[in-house]
This record gives sequence, structure tokens and C-alpha cells, in this order.
Amino acid sequence: MCVKRGIAFIFALSMSAMMFGQDEEWTLNQCVDYALRKNISVQRGVVSLEQSRVSTDQARGQWQPSVSFSAGQNFSNNPFVEDRYKSTYSGNYNLGASWTVFNGFRRKYNIEQAELQEDIQEISLKSTEEDVKIAVLTCYLQVLYARESVSMRKNSLETSNEQLNRYKQLYDAGSVSMSDLSQIEAQHVSELYQLTVAQNQLEDNLLQLKQLLRLDLNQPFAIRSLDFSQEQVMTDIGNKDSIYEAALSNRPEIASALLSERMADLQIKSAKSGYYPSVNLNASVGTGHNNHGAGDQIKENFSQNVGLSLNYAIADNRERKSAVRKAKLSKNMSGLETENLKDDLKKTIESAYLDAKAAQLSYMASKSNEQSAESTYELTKEKFSLGMKSPFEMLSEKNSLLNARQQTLQSKYSAILNIQVLNIYQGLPIEVE
Repeated sequence: MCVKRGIAFIFALSMSAMMFGQDEEWTLNQCVDYALRKNISVQRGVVSLEQSRVSTDQARGQWQPSVSFSAGQNFSNNPFVEDRYKSTYSGNYNLGASWTVFNGFRRKYNIEQAELQEDIQEISLKSTEEDVKIAVLTCYLQVLYARESVSMRKNSLETSNEQLNRYKQLYDAGSVSMSDLSQIEAQHVSELYQLTVAQNQLEDNLLQLKQLLRLDLNQPFAIRSLDFSQEQVMTDIGNKDSIYEAALSNRPEIASALLSERMADLQIKSAKSGYYPSVNLNASVGTGHNNHGAGDQIKENFSQNVGLSLNYAIADNRERKSAVRKAKLSKNMSGLETENLKDDLKKTIESAYLDAKAAQLSYMASKSNEQSAESTYELTKEKFSLGMKSPFEMLSEKNSLLNARQQTLQSKYSAILNIQVLNIYQGLPIEVE
């Protein structure tokens, strides 16, 4: 059965590798799922969780008695002894068991601490997965932003090519001066450079996303474009205080900090258990034989022992008192760490909230500015074709339009990113598909 499952698992991985090795476009959800499977930090979290589970089983095993068996064969020789028993051969066999009847409830607290540590590791794994999701989302949107920038620069360069070719014809016909042609040529070179910069940025963003997914650098890779509507960009992000309250209930780092406080309480109880006595039950059976005896030595030497012992440390060099004080200080430190995490969470949410609101306002302003700049540019371009505007005026309006479009793109993706980050912090799914 295990072999069949192993073959099926290998086959599934092979099919996945074949699918993602092709030129098809990856969706955001595919990127996130793949990153969660391949991320080293996530894999470490899985291993740490398994280690915690083993520690929990080990703590529970403290309730069980320990049983041991020993056997020994011995030979001794005393050549200078005036005795006929100069050489002795003997054998001993013992079976013993011991069980801690009472140790001040320490076993109980150890088990509870181990179970809490297991929960903390599970939450830590979830926190790591959330961080990976945000990282993939950020890289994915950066690629889309860079891709749209490249498309915008290409369209502008095509227009620049048409203008340059037309002006060369006009210059050859003697209709325009060398100065006017030089301005058009300079603008064309500038736009060619800007396109190159945008393409390099796109390649760099794609590389970062591939590295995050731990893909082979030579593997073909492309992501699916997303067409964000104005409604998505301007979606209502709610109240900042409500987002924070939801995040307090959903963020794994807060849940982990609260569990750490409970862990500190158990450590205090465990330290106080040192003031109790410990009671241990021991039992053993054993026998032995040697070459000097006669008869059935195994039977004659058979013995049984049962004992109950109580131990209490009257003076322990302040170890118990120091242990309790240290545990209480750890409790105080855990409380301070929880408050610090809450403050950091509030700052993060406030920053993302303000960035999202600012991006939405900037998006609406830049959209309006873009429409105005486009109308101005079209009008200036018509007047330029009639000789009523200089190349400098036409190019100036064109640059204003490009800047407005760039600002619209930037604010759009900034709003989308911060809105989705706020959703993640509230425990909501990513919704950009």
C-alpha cells in the first residue's frame, strides 16, 4: 500500500513539474501553492512541528514505569591465594522496574507544556505560510506593474517612431528645421531608453518571483495578467479599528504570544512543584550462580525486592526559590512581548490602511489627471501638425501624459497590494483572480 502511494506521489510531482515546465502562464494561486510546498522556511516549520509532537509523546511517556534487565558474566583469578578456589566464574541476572508515584505534579505540567509547545509550533508554521503568501503576492503584483509599464512604453515608442519618420520626411522636404528634428530624435532616444529600463525591471521582478518559488533560473516562466477594475481598486476597506480587532483574533503571531504566556504560567507551577517531596516505587527480581556452589544455585539465589522511597530536599542552595523567581520573570517578559507584538501589528495595519487610502485617492486623482493630460496632448498634437505648436510643446505634453499614466499604474497596484495585505491580516483569502 505504501509503495503504491509513493508511486502515485512521485507521478503527481512529475506531472506537476511537466505542467509548470511548459510556457503556460501561472496564476497567483498556483504561485502561492507552489511556494508553500517549496519554501525552505515552511519545510523547516513542518520539521519543527514534528519534533514538537515527538516531545509531546516523550512527555506523556513519563507516566509509564521504566523497566530494565541486566545480565553479567564474570571471571576472576587469584593465583597467590592459598585456596583451592583461585579462579571464580559467576553470573548475575536482574530484572528491575521503577515508577515515580508522585513528583509534585511536574509530569502533568511537563505534558501540558509540551502540548502548548506543539500548538505554538503549529501556529508558527501558519505565520511562516502567511509571510510567504504576502511575499508572493507582492512579487506577483510587481511583475504585473512592470509588464504594464513595458506595454505603455512600447505604445509610446511606436508613436514616437511614427513622429520621427514623419519629421524626417518633412526635414528632407525642407518643411522643418534641424533643431525641430533634433528634438524629436532626442525624445525618441529617451523613450527607447525608458523602454529598456522598464524591460529590465520586468526581467528583474520575474527573476525575484522565480527565486521566491525556487524555480530553475533557465526554466521558462510567465504569469497570467490580471485586469483590475476601478471597483476593485476603490473597494471599501472598512474601518481601521475593525481591521485591527479582526487581526488580533486571526494573526498567528498574536496567538503564539498568548500561548507563550500560558506556557510561562505552567513554568511557574512546574518550578513550584520542587517544594513537594517525590515518591518512587522500585521492584526487582534477580538471581546468580558461580562455580564454587552446589545444587540449583539459580533457584536458591533467586530474590525479590520491593521498595518505596520518599525524597525531600531540605536545603538546595536556593535552586527552587531561584527557579520560581526566574519563571515569574519569564511570565512578565512574555506579557511585554505580547504587548509589543500588538503594538507592531497596530502600526503595520495603520500603515497599510493609510497607504491603501492614499493609493485610492491618488488613483482617482491620477485618472482624472490622465484624462486631462490625454485631451491636452491630443489637442496639442493636432495644433503641432498644423504648425501652431512647437515640437518642444508637443513633447512636453506627451511626457506629462506618460507621467500621468505611470502614476495611475503605480497607485492602482499600490492600492490592490495594500487592500490584499489587509485582507490577509484579517484572515480573509486573497481575491485578485
